[in-house]
Amino acid sequence: MNRPWRCGVVAGLALVLVLTARPEAAAGEHRVPVTVVHARAQLIERWEPAVGELEAVTSPTVAAEVGGRVVGVEAEVGDRIGAGELLARIDAEDYRLAKAAAEAEVQRLEALLKAQRLQVGRLRSLVRGRSASQSDLDDAQAQLDALRAQLLGARVKLQQAERDLARTRVASPVDGRIDERMVSVGDYVQVGAPLFAITRVERLRARLPYPESLAGRLRRGLPVRLQSPMEPERRVEARVTELRPRIQPGNRAIEVLVDVDNPGSWEPGASVTGQVRTLHREHAVVVPEQAVVRRPAGTVVYVVQEGVAHQRIVQLGEWLPGWIEIRQGLRAGEPVVADGAGFLTDGAPVEVQEPGRDAP
Repeated sequence: MNRPWRCGVVAGLALVLVLTARPEAAAGEHRVPVTVVHARAQLIERWEPAVGELEAVTSPTVAAEVGGRVVGVEAEVGDRIGAGELLARIDAEDYRLAKAAAEAEVQRLEALLKAQRLQVGRLRSLVRGRSASQSDLDDAQAQLDALRAQLLGARVKLQQAERDLARTRVASPVDGRIDERMVSVGDYVQVGAPLFAITRVERLRARLPYPESLAGRLRRGLPVRLQSPMEPERRVEARVTELRPRIQPGNRAIEVLVDVDNPGSWEPGASVTGQVRTLHREHAVVVPEQAVVRRPAGTVVYVVQEGVAHQRIVQLGEWLPGWIEIRQGLRAGEPVVADGAGFLTDGAPVEVQEPGRDAP
């Protein structure tokens, strides 16, 4: 990696050799002209961009729940519909007859059950008067229990018949837009046959691909900025909803999913530009890029105290345009050499030429 401060490495090492050969220079006979900048504390953020695609979070396919011939289609492609609105009608005559038969069976069993209760009551009285045997009462009680079970089954069949009849009216399960109609009047459909494709455009999901090298920085809950070419002036603030843990084999990318409410006219299938904030550090210490030089002791900056440059070993962080973050080894406000740092050694006398510039 080519960095401006690397140029100072060679010059700095050359100066070390010169000063070694001339001890009198190290004694301070010559002051090195430098500029000084005070290390600044500032906010550092990193936003990683990606271009992805919008899709609907909810996009159900409405299918037939009962079989029959379609006698009416009440919605067309592009229609906005609400949850519960009628989409199509299936011939219901057979289901009405099935419901009527189930109702009749329930009524028949209720009548038999009523009569059997009376019979059991009479037999109990006769058994107490020793005019009937206990076995006759037991048989009557068993028949009563059997009728109760039959009535329960008949009522369940009636409920199923009522549900089947209601399902001949095909309704939308969600608010949304009809994107596809796969049925026409006169079609005979079986249970499970797809009828309509609905897209819920009020809630969208952005899929953003990121290189696998960023997998360690991405996580749920990170702030996201989204923009769509459909409304380039509008920016949506959101957070990472989910990460696809498996890296896609086709492009070696990890997928970031962001669920958002549709801010206006965004459409599923449209492209979207996203930025995920992978770094946020307040009060980060930064210095100009040329203030950082390489020495045998490691990466250093030179802190000026009473006209003398003191070497300070530092740990670098993020690279900014023209500036470098110092993670360890330097505090905000300390004066460091900017221009001329490549020509210094530890303890070298310096002459400050002009005030340093401030960090952005």
